[in-house]
Amino acid sequence: TMASTISNMKVTNPIKGLVSKRRKRYTQDGFNLDLTYIKENLIAMGFPADRLEGVYRNHIDDVVKFLEAKHKDHYKIYNLCSERKYDESKFQQRVANYPFDDHNPPKIEVIRPFCDDVHEWLCQDTCNVAAVHCKAGKGRTGVMVCCYLIHARQFPTANEALNFYGVMRTTDTKGVTIPSQRRYVNYYATLVQEDLDYKPVSVVIKEIRFEPLPTFFNGTQGSVQFVISEGNKKVLASEYEVRKGLTNVQIKLESCPPVQGDIKIDFYNKQKMIRKEKMFHFWFNTFFVRDEVLPDRSNVVSSCRSSGENGNSEQQNDTLPERSLSCEERASSLINLEMEPKLLMLRIDKWDLDDAHKDKTNKMFPPDFRVCVAMSRVGEDAVSSLWKRHSSSDTGDLTKDLVVARETPSESSEADSTDSSTAEEEDEDGWESG
Repeated sequence: TMASTISNMKVTNPIKGLVSKRRKRYTQDGFNLDLTYIKENLIAMGFPADRLEGVYRNHIDDVVKFLEAKHKDHYKIYNLCSERKYDESKFQQRVANYPFDDHNPPKIEVIRPFCDDVHEWLCQDTCNVAAVHCKAGKGRTGVMVCCYLIHARQFPTANEALNFYGVMRTTDTKGVTIPSQRRYVNYYATLVQEDLDYKPVSVVIKEIRFEPLPTFFNGTQGSVQFVISEGNKKVLASEYEVRKGLTNVQIKLESCPPVQGDIKIDFYNKQKMIRKEKMFHFWFNTFFVRDEVLPDRSNVVSSCRSSGENGNSEQQNDTLPERSLSCEERASSLINLEMEPKLLMLRIDKWDLDDAHKDKTNKMFPPDFRVCVAMSRVGEDAVSSLWKRHSSSDTGDLTKDLVVARETPSESSEADSTDSSTAEEEDEDGWESG
């Protein structure tokens, strides 16, 4: 067929090189494959496609020929694609599937079984090799390859593993670039380094704040829409008005149900007469949120503020007590505060927010922009938190220098939507990020 004819053009085929962009290719011994040896027994490669797609990706028949020639009877394929499969019989049925979505991290529970699987295979025979792929063989593949390198004690830290992968897989050292994917490599490194057993931790999200305000809100009025999801299940969708003159936005959540495990929060910008636009999103896992802060108590902490320190004295005075507290009242409040489970605080700066990290010129977000999410453990997790004290820097009052935005829950279908990846939202390598 025409597809197989073009596929067999090998090294002279310019289409494959164009599609693989900055990913290193294997071009020895007559092969031309989007494939790299990360270690001598660990391969990262693009999707083994067939038909016309095999013209610009790795053709599955070429991948079979390569593995049969180089590692006959000693290779195993690891497919990370959630969106597609192929004829596994071509690889002697030696294919394991650990699927997760493009441009996203894996479920935290999937990582250790994957690493155990790869390790068991490689330890069975010194000649065995593991070939890991997603679509482009870069992002998702990099996450799991780096986690395995940490699992096998090849590298002590996530950054070292990620840097090594970037050097080995690409010509520009940009291997895993999506912040949430990198975050999950760090999560797995924490499990390995501290010898922890993962278990889901239930929390209730109490508050989300932006500091400072995104650049496009300066001097204008609009709203922030957001969707909180637990895995792929939507949990809460709301809209909050951003009034003119604010420098920071604090969003108090009154009705967020408990969530646990892998959490995604999508944020949208909606200004008058302009359609809703995606701002950014991020994934985190509740097990790894450790920083604790004292819960805000207006009669203990907020009353210590001067009414005019942020130029919003009228709005602040609405929430401040009209009289000073007696020594007995203050002491009683402080005792109650110490008995309360502490709030957990997740802080993510601009460069660790998916999509916002691509704003290199600071057109949309100032360079010091960050998102803070306050949450509390629930159930047994709340009780156990009283016995786990983690030191934290920057543990100030949650509401200091902030003005509460008015909650206006949206019933529109727009607020409920979690847009799928578009060309604008995708990684620097676009649809080829893997």
